[in-house]
Amino acid sequence: MGLLDRARRFFGVDPSDEDGPNAAPPEAGASTGAAEPRRPEADPRDPRRKGGRPPLADAPPAESRGVDEALAAREAGDPALARQILREIDRGGGLRTVLRAAAALEAGDERELADLLPAVAAEVPRWRLPLQVAAALGDEGAAAPYLAEAAGEGAPAWAIAWTRAMSAGEAARREGLVELLFADPALARTVAARDLAVAGAVAEVAAIQRYTSFAHGRDSIRRFGAPHVARLLDRAAGGAGARAARPAAPSPGSRSR
Repeated sequence: MGLLDRARRFFGVDPSDEDGPNAAPPEAGASTGAAEPRRPEADPRDPRRKGGRPPLADAPPAESRGVDEALAAREAGDPALARQILREIDRGGGLRTVLRAAAALEAGDERELADLLPAVAAEVPRWRLPLQVAAALGDEGAAAPYLAEAAGEGAPAWAIAWTRAMSAGEAARREGLVELLFADPALARTVAARDLAVAGAVAEVAAIQRYTSFAHGRDSIRRFGAPHVARLLDRAAGGAGARAARPAAPSPGSRSR
């Protein structure tokens, strides 16, 4: 027994211990008995899990892909395919149902329209769809009754002002943008950057989600054909006469800030 072995035994170390500093390395594939450190499992709720990137702050609503496909088919001259897509993606409410109903009205399909009108009439918040139609029409006279309806349904000041800021008339557009600056400065800067392309204006992160949600519906209605959706709202409200009887929307200065 060598000096080193006697020293190891003196200190209570078995010289045959395979895990000592002189132990031979284990064979390939052999278990060493020691637990390997486990790699922490990815949290499925972590937004960075997929692709290692956080989600975009202003990603469009999830329904946009199906709606965009239907609108693309319509723009390509295939309204039948557009209606088929809208039927497949309809979930009983929201923009998909509205566009499906508008397509049925356009095609004269009264049976399908009758099934969809109650859902269109029950859309909430009740001010949003009339205001999106008003913004999509691009005509102050045609938009006035829908703007008035939205105001009567309690549309927030920022939404009314935003719609006015998109008016074709320069004076109305300027008044609307000024009102929006008072009602919601972050959204006003976002609208100036996204809708009006004002030089130097930058979209605000705090307003992106609200902007995207409202603008997506407005832009989709515009692509479909705002007059068709306006006719649909008239039917859902009991006829154009019921809407025309509403009082005019208040001027920007008369709304509380």
